[in-house]
Amino acid sequence: MTSVRTARSARPARPSLYISVDVEADGPIPGPYSMISFGAAVAGRQDAASYTVADPEQHTFYRELRPISEAYVPEALAVSGLDRDRLVREGAEPAVAMAEFRAWVREVSVGAQPVMCAYPASFDWTFLYWYLMSFGGDSPFGHSGCLDMKTLYAAKAGVPLRAAVKGRMPRELLSRRPHTHHALDDAIEQAELMSNLMAWSPPVRSPLVTHLSWGRMEVEGLPAGKDFVLYPGGGRAWDWGEHGTRHEPGIQPGDVAELLDRGCTVAVLSRGMELRLGAMPETLRLLRDAGVAVHVEETTAAVALYNRLAATERVGGLFHSTC
Repeated sequence: MTSVRTARSARPARPSLYISVDVEADGPIPGPYSMISFGAAVAGRQDAASYTVADPEQHTFYRELRPISEAYVPEALAVSGLDRDRLVREGAEPAVAMAEFRAWVREVSVGAQPVMCAYPASFDWTFLYWYLMSFGGDSPFGHSGCLDMKTLYAAKAGVPLRAAVKGRMPRELLSRRPHTHHALDDAIEQAELMSNLMAWSPPVRSPLVTHLSWGRMEVEGLPAGKDFVLYPGGGRAWDWGEHGTRHEPGIQPGDVAELLDRGCTVAVLSRGMELRLGAMPETLRLLRDAGVAVHVEETTAAVALYNRLAATERVGGLFHSTC
């Protein structure tokens, strides 16, 4: 038994072939409502740690389907721009379309395990898997062979799932193709997003402040202290003696030089809990001349703003936890 188990664990995993799928439907769930079109495009192939990008226009599949019920949500139907009456007359029979799609998936994924991917996958997978099982009883992806691009981005970027929206993603991740709500167009667009995500190494996140009270701050990965310099990837205690900092005239240009050296694009400067700490005009000018967005706030507000910005920005800050 031990030798069999060892042999199985040593067997190399099959490569994954990622197939981007976009579904247009006339309602929120399959069964009562219909999948009226879907498109698919091969995004790329992953073999162990290696990912090979595919031309998403090279291997594609598209069908428009006959509705399976009389029910539909006009607003959902309007998104696709498809004529439902025409689909009733001319749309492909779901059983035929699913059989053709299974054959296509198996043809393009020879030697690999096909994985459906979408943004987000929850809606598209729900319709696709329901149709595959309802019209033919078989899924080439198995029962769980799907990958959600929102989750992939959230995990890589270290942000909450609700923050994993295209409007907050780095522009280099997004396809330059328009999002047309034509299922094949959008599947190709998503295939490019998938490949960009697979190749992306996110910038290091700034550590969060996990506790603030008078004279004490706690920061991820650092010993507790009173005052801090924080930036992407870490931080340290802020020693006012380094640059002769005093409440007046306030934060010195030398205090923020480290934020520039660490590549911060946003700086949050705290004024203390009683607003007694100033910021020299030369300090603010130095940051702004470098293209850094500057926020000067009371310490509690500064910490809250910094923590929010840490989810999406290369933010740094100087924090004073007393007066």
